[in-house]
Amino acid sequence: MTEESYNHCPISLASAMLEPRWTMLVLFELWSGKTRFNQFRQGLVNMSPSLLSKRLKEMEVNGLLLRKENLDTGEITYSLTDIGRELEPIVNALGRWAHRNIDAA
Repeated sequence: MTEESYNHCPISLASAMLEPRWTMLVLFELWSGKTRFNQFRQGLVNMSPSLLSKRLKEMEVNGLLLRKENLDTGEITYSLTDIGRELEPIVNALGRWAHRNIDAA
């Protein structure tokens, strides 16, 4: 497969969106009902705030989540888009696969 055709491969496109470190874990926090930056930080204690901010921005650009600011309070919340919700069973299946096979490597 040439590099040009690889860039249009559906798997490579999905990987580019999901493989940056912590992205799937941020999604997991959203699937768990977290909506605020500090809630994410509590669940992702080893992730720096600057990296969390960067990932949230990337995920918004990629259409995985929406950022909403309450103009009265300044409170910012995040919510999943349909695209982000659609990934939940896929990532959960990946987790089940890893759990079954993690010792096989």
